[in-house]
Amino acid sequence: MVNITLKAKKRIVFGKHNKSLRKEGFIPAVLYGKKTPACSLQVDSQDFKDVYKKAGDTDIIDLIIEDGKKEQKKGVLIYKVSNHFLDGSLVHIDFYEVEMDKLIKARVPITFIGESPAVKLGGILVKPTQEIEVEALPMDIPHEIIVDISVLTDFDQTLCIKDIKFSSKVKILIDENTPVVTINAPITEKELEKELGEDKTVADVEVEGAKEEEGEKGVEGEGESKLKDKKEEVSEEDNSKK
Repeated sequence: MVNITLKAKKRIVFGKHNKSLRKEGFIPAVLYGKKTPACSLQVDSQDFKDVYKKAGDTDIIDLIIEDGKKEQKKGVLIYKVSNHFLDGSLVHIDFYEVEMDKLIKARVPITFIGESPAVKLGGILVKPTQEIEVEALPMDIPHEIIVDISVLTDFDQTLCIKDIKFSSKVKILIDENTPVVTINAPITEKELEKELGEDKTVADVEVEGAKEEEGEKGVEGEGESKLKDKKEEVSEEDNSKK
C-alpha cells in the first residue's frame, strides 16, 4: 500500500477569523482520537483535495503536523468533511487518529465494473447497496469493494454480499443475503397497462398526452387572441379621445 501524506500546521485562529484563513487557501481542521487530545490544525485546501481524492474515508493518511521546528506524524482517517451549504466549498475537516493494533469499523464504497449482457438485452440494472460496513485493522480496511457485473447474464439475476470475495482479514457487518446488484426484466406493454388500470392502455396514455399538449397550446393561443383584441379596443378608445 502506497503511503499517503498530508502536511498540517497548528492553528492559532478560531471562530470568525477562520473566514480569512479560508481566503488564504487553508482549511481549519481538528485532530482527535480515543487517546488523542483535540488539536486545532490548518491544512492547504488544494493539498487536502488531492489527498481526499486518493484516500477517501477509508485509507490511512500520514498526517505530518508542523509545530515550529518539530514534526509529528499521525496515522489518521478523514473522519468528517464539512462543506458550505450554498456553494459546497470546504469549511472544516475532522481527522481521527487510529490505533493501528485496534479493530475499527468503516463503510466501504462499492465500485461496479464490467458490462452486463442482460443489460444489453434491455434489462434494468438496480443497485440497492452502494457501500458495505466492515470491521478490520486500520491497514486492512479496503479502499473500495469491486463488483463485476459482467456475470449478470439473465433477467432477475442478483448478486448478494455472499457472492463477493473479501479478504480473510475483513469482517463483513451486514447480512450475507443482502442484495448488492440485480437485473430486472424490462417491463412489457401488458404489464404497464396492468399498472395503469383496466380502463387505460398505453395508446390511451399517449393520446391523452398529445391532447394535453395541444390543449396547452390552444389555451395559449386563445389568451394571445384576447390580449390582441384588448389592445385594439384600447387603441380605438385612445383615437376617439383625440
